Amino acid sequence: MINNSDSNQTDPAVNENSAQAEKHIAILGLGPSVDQYLDITKRQGGRNKFCDLTWTINALGDVFACDLVFHMDDIRIQEVRAKAAPDSNIAAMVDWIKHSSVPVVTSRAHPDYPALVEFPLEDVLNNLGHDYFNSTAAYAVALAIHVGATQISVFGMDFTYANTHHAEKGRACVEFWLGQAHARGIKINMPKSTTLMDSCDSRMDRLYGYDTVDVNFNIQEDGKLKLEFVERDALPTAEQVEKAYDHSAPIAQQHIIKRD
Repeated sequence: MINNSDSNQTDPAVNENSAQAEKHIAILGLGPSVDQYLDITKRQGGRNKFCDLTWTINALGDVFACDLVFHMDDIRIQEVRAKAAPDSNIAAMVDWIKHSSVPVVTSRAHPDYPALVEFPLEDVLNNLGHDYFNSTAAYAVALAIHVGATQISVFGMDFTYANTHHAEKGRACVEFWLGQAHARGIKINMPKSTTLMDSCDSRMDRLYGYDTVDVNFNIQEDGKLKLEFVERDALPTAEQVEKAYDHSAPIAQQHIIKRD
């Protein structure tokens, strides 16, 4: 369970026992691919038709209907930032966290913020065995594993962006925990537009080394995968190859070996 050490508050949405009946958890980050969550749930008639629980990161807790918010920064640190910039987005977030009706998972609970509940770090470390958490999003994925999710959908966890050098810290850590989830048999879903796990790239761009063949994926009746390798008619030019290997070039100039 997640316990608030100051108020003894327990959030039933992340109780390990109750989670057995609530398997599909959607986690929403602040990147642009979160728009696909909005589109999916809108078309399906609401979030509860798509998943069992919706967890949000930081300010999204005041944007989307959700069962749990993750804000791992110590609220006292955020208060310092809010005081220095009272008209900032941080100040606005601190204010709604103080009055949030949804539990907010964080590093340390404080009695004047009733919604704050502490991340069960010791329990998670003992269960999952790794102390690698460099972003709020990574904590959320790890907790989903910890409480027994059988399916995790992530939106808005983009970190890097196509055709730019802009990047945010934390992509590798989230991908590590998604790998841990997959290794435990948990189904992973993510939008095609996210750079997370190179989902925005074509299948062939994610299969390094197969530049002289097309690889066709055929799902068999028993669910297993049967691969078909089709030789390409022509090889790329030397110039195309060198540009594809040149990782110092802008992303828009890389991966120019076309795989139609």
